Amino acid sequence: MAVTGETFLALLPELVATGFLIVVLMAGAFADRSMGLVAGLAALGSLAVFGSVAVLLIIGFSGSFFGGGFVVDSFALYFKLIVAGSAFFAILAAARWSGHTGDAGEYLTLILAVVLGSILLVSMRDLFGLFLAIELATIPSYAMVAFDRSRRESAEGGMKYLITGVIASSVLLYGIVLIYGVSGSAALADVARTFSADLSPVAVIGLVLLISGFAFKVSAAPFHFWTPDAYQGAPTSAAAFLSVAPKAAFFAILLRVLLEGMPEAAPTWTAVMAFLAILSMFVGNLFALRQRNVRRMLAYSSVAHSGYILAAFAALQGQAVQTAFEAILIYSAAYAVMNLGAFLVVDLVGEDTKSFNGLIKTSPAVALSMLVFMASLVGIPPLSGFFGKLWIIIAGAQSGSIAVYVVVGAVVLNSVISVPYYFGIVRNMLFEEPTGPVTAKDGSGALRFSVYALALATALFGLLIIPLSTLARGSGLL
Repeated sequence: MAVTGETFLALLPELVATGFLIVVLMAGAFADRSMGLVAGLAALGSLAVFGSVAVLLIIGFSGSFFGGGFVVDSFALYFKLIVAGSAFFAILAAARWSGHTGDAGEYLTLILAVVLGSILLVSMRDLFGLFLAIELATIPSYAMVAFDRSRRESAEGGMKYLITGVIASSVLLYGIVLIYGVSGSAALADVARTFSADLSPVAVIGLVLLISGFAFKVSAAPFHFWTPDAYQGAPTSAAAFLSVAPKAAFFAILLRVLLEGMPEAAPTWTAVMAFLAILSMFVGNLFALRQRNVRRMLAYSSVAHSGYILAAFAALQGQAVQTAFEAILIYSAAYAVMNLGAFLVVDLVGEDTKSFNGLIKTSPAVALSMLVFMASLVGIPPLSGFFGKLWIIIAGAQSGSIAVYVVVGAVVLNSVISVPYYFGIVRNMLFEEPTGPVTAKDGSGALRFSVYALALATALFGLLIIPLSTLARGSGLL
């Protein structure tokens, strides 16, 4: 296949990400004393990726390239926007910490490498291509988690993440190989012709292994055990970024694989998704209730929220397919802004729950921002988390499936279970006496800007619902 100008346009976000990745790496190596320059280039790179994706979306660019293995559609562009936007705020948050360590060039390069892998991933229509993209997004994240050499927890979390990540990749690859063996092709269009409602035992095993590998990547129970240690040990900006951006990309490609490669096997994979959703919600929320470290609490919270998104996957049946599809897109964006913001507040305040005591008196703006994030994670209207859960509930009601009704009931019940640990932070901020003043850290202006911007996006998310729903309906995936 000849490489044309249209091909270069299709790869524009990936080319921009690659270019800035190299520039940031070189700037870090040769201008290591100009941390502001390195951080500025990295932030500019994430904005350039975001802008290039937005341009493709605005002009309505779409197409299939490289023999159908790479696709540009509004669905892929939507998730690329989430990845690039999350990266921008993560880079702003990381600039101060990485500058103080003297390793800003390397650390920010790792973030851009994860961005590159993630935006490649959501456009893949070939099973082996998506595996390579997953590894491109995952391998730099191992180094990000273990990057803080001053903390023992960072090395421990990085090692656990590496070991479980390798196992997850092996399971995922084995599932891909079995699917390839059954269908005779790695292209999703060819896989769809093989995966009908009547699956062979090998096909079922391949499907279960594939979903299990993805469950590791999105920290769904019972494959979540790496998550608390990795998020607690990682630099806060790394935990914030990894909890939203690559996870959104993993959910996106899983959705593409299931809808484009296995639509006739929906009765099988929706049942698996329902089981994983219920287990993830209960495990995440019940373990979060016991945490006194806010980062570990948010780690278990991320397990629960993976369960909420998987609940929408379980609803991809009957009359609910369109609404469940919209729910996944809406919840991915909603979760990105509220969870990223919550982690960045932890970076400002501290990870012990007592650090939040009396925060409303010592730093009112930060406290109000954290209140917005906690309320949104619970699902209080009219914040972003409310709309994500609302769409899941509507999809469940439309599905006509008893199993999905049970899953939706679990979503509502777990939202109630989550109230004590989310609003425990709020209670500390509002009603406890301060343990000490929250002093402004050197270079924390960009971090505070990120917190306030994300709080505003969380609060005003309802204004985006109609555009997001319209984008979901016109994505071309259904």
